Amino acid sequence: MRVPTRSDFDNGLWNLCHTRATVPAWVLGPYIGTMSKKPREGWIIAGRLDGRDVYPQPLAAVAGLPHLLRQACALSAAGIERITVFWVGPGDLPDLSAIAADSRMAGRRFELVTEPPGASGDSSDDAILVVRGDRIFHRDTPTVLAQAAERTASAVRLRGDEHDGAFVVSRRVASRLCAAAGRDGGIADEIASLAAAGTMTEVKPPWRGFTIAAHDRRSLRQAERLLVTSLRKIGDGLMSRWLNRRFSLFLSHYLCRTPIKPNHITAVCFLSALCGGIVMAQGGYAAAVVGILLFEFGSLLDGCDGELSRLKYQGSRLGQWMDTVTDDAGNVFFLIGASVNLHQAGIAWALPVGAIAVIAFVTTQSTQYYFLLKVYDSGDLAAIPWAFQGPPEVPPDEDERSLLHRIVANLPKVLRRDFFLSVFVVLVIAGRLDAALLIFATGATIFFAVLMIQIIRLRPSATAGQ
Repeated sequence: MRVPTRSDFDNGLWNLCHTRATVPAWVLGPYIGTMSKKPREGWIIAGRLDGRDVYPQPLAAVAGLPHLLRQACALSAAGIERITVFWVGPGDLPDLSAIAADSRMAGRRFELVTEPPGASGDSSDDAILVVRGDRIFHRDTPTVLAQAAERTASAVRLRGDEHDGAFVVSRRVASRLCAAAGRDGGIADEIASLAAAGTMTEVKPPWRGFTIAAHDRRSLRQAERLLVTSLRKIGDGLMSRWLNRRFSLFLSHYLCRTPIKPNHITAVCFLSALCGGIVMAQGGYAAAVVGILLFEFGSLLDGCDGELSRLKYQGSRLGQWMDTVTDDAGNVFFLIGASVNLHQAGIAWALPVGAIAVIAFVTTQSTQYYFLLKVYDSGDLAAIPWAFQGPPEVPPDEDERSLLHRIVANLPKVLRRDFFLSVFVVLVIAGRLDAALLIFATGATIFFAVLMIQIIRLRPSATAGQ
């Protein structure tokens, strides 16, 4: 563990820059410094901020993850390669060896210091992503700030006074923030100095973004609820938005405190779909209803694996592929189970229609797997933008969209698996498993044809990963 000396920190420059309201920007400019490059280094200011001990404590569990590890993971997800925890105030230093050794910190340099890391020479203008250890914020906050820093040479923060937990500033300013952190309102005063000097750029917060100061148990519980509810995705289908997510978020809120991992949830969803197909294939109305309810249970549970992955930073390429393949396997199980059930009921066309649907669906998904492996280097179908799988890159403000725009934007959400499965539940209970099979078979055939047309029409850009 390296503990630099205070000799690298220039108190004279800090005192001059602290007079934000009386010194014009053209005077402050040389001392504030402009930033260069995307931040590769992140500082977490912890210990005793604003004259009081930080709450929650660095190793306290927040939604199933040590608070400081959660912040370090958010920095890592933003591309930060070196994470420094600056400890403010007296007292024994916490043992952060478990965080440094955590697998989620692999490839990252992690250290604890008691003096502001110095700024000298050319390094004084390096961009540093600074976060407050007494704030809990949306997981994408550091990523949004880091991306914005690439487009500007000024300091960056999120728009809105409540978003006071993370900033991108020059190394020189980051050192001043560390030095000011111990006194009441110190960090806020320094950020206000930059704003008054005209050297602070504000950017739009991430979708469902939040920042909260959790100073007690009550506010900590509120922060955990915000962390969980922010796990919703822009591209959620209609049924996922109004039904499935309500169930899965409620469950994830409790599962995050257990040793259960996302891949465990994925395996349960696969088994639920497999059992649903086997039960449905037994024939009869009761078997069809029980089978479709097993499929629906797996669909309701399906959101938990991704939610746990994002909440506890346990995502992996294996997890992506498991989620994708098991979802598709569940669709095949439904087609087979429904076809066999209807065949036993004496419907002659069920088996050939089911076979055509299985061939079309498997061919479609196998083709997309090829592009994921060879072009997009991902296991998530949303990585293929021209295959109608991914959400919009930036959600437009609701008040800026016309009614037609909203209808067109939400139309793909109707075509998602969660919506059709909910429709199938209603149809099967109503005794129309045949209609559910026909709808699925028609959709699988149409999507196969559309995908092939897309590949032929967009072959140059598709193979280039565009």
